[in-house]
Amino acid sequence: MTTHFSTKAFYAAALIVFALFSPAAPAAAQAPEPRAEAFTYNIQFLWFMKAAQGRLSIRPIRGRRYRAELIAETKGLVGVLMYGRKNHYLSEMEYDPVRRRFISRLYIKRVYKQDGVERTEAVIDIENGVVKWKYFWREKLLGEGDDPIPEGALVEDLISALFNFRLGGLGPLERGRKITLFTLPDYKAKATNEGEEGEEEKFQKFEIRIPSAEAERAYRKRYGRSEEKGLLALVKVPKNLFGQETGEVRVWLDSERIPVAVTVEDAIFFGDVDGILIKPEKSP
Repeated sequence: MTTHFSTKAFYAAALIVFALFSPAAPAAAQAPEPRAEAFTYNIQFLWFMKAAQGRLSIRPIRGRRYRAELIAETKGLVGVLMYGRKNHYLSEMEYDPVRRRFISRLYIKRVYKQDGVERTEAVIDIENGVVKWKYFWREKLLGEGDDPIPEGALVEDLISALFNFRLGGLGPLERGRKITLFTLPDYKAKATNEGEEGEEEKFQKFEIRIPSAEAERAYRKRYGRSEEKGLLALVKVPKNLFGQETGEVRVWLDSERIPVAVTVEDAIFFGDVDGILIKPEKSP
């Protein structure tokens, strides 16, 4: 197994942690104000039962301002092969009780590699319709700029999008529904000119699809889940976000909208990557 090979596994693991937490009960079943929560997941593939671990948390910091974080880190032999690879994502959001959703204000992504740390920072200024961004490598500023927000769009970072889906802030979870969201451009590509011509300038999109009842039955039969109750959600994110091949994962939810299983299928060429919830924590 090469380092490049293992890197794909790690990115798939990070994707699973996000996908596992995303959908939950509809808005009507939620408390008026979000509360502090934390979730820990084990990630496994092939014979590696604990290839990586992820912890996702949210807590209020002041007023209606919240901070949500995800830390995904390789473990055991995979950690040795990848030199202790770790990704740290942070989102500061403001809760709008009228819309019953979070508004993304600040997004920071840190990627810890063997030879250094890369950091992306984005300030989402919805009042002036612009995103102010910076990209650093080894604490050296490599690029920065101001990107106009698409007219009429509410721009989400990855974490705010998933928490809003969970709260019901993006609408009801109905079979046959498709949700498309604007999210931030690939700022590393913009700073280093790594993207395809013109592509690095565009705001990207998330797609969340809830199959029809008929399509879900076919999925359940195919994957041996016909006896289970609940809902299936298919989440597709930009490929460059985590480095996975397809960008789509299957998320299985039980009758209470709690994610019970998630799979990135053939994301790293040699099999499925699975995520398992091991430790949920909620404030009183």
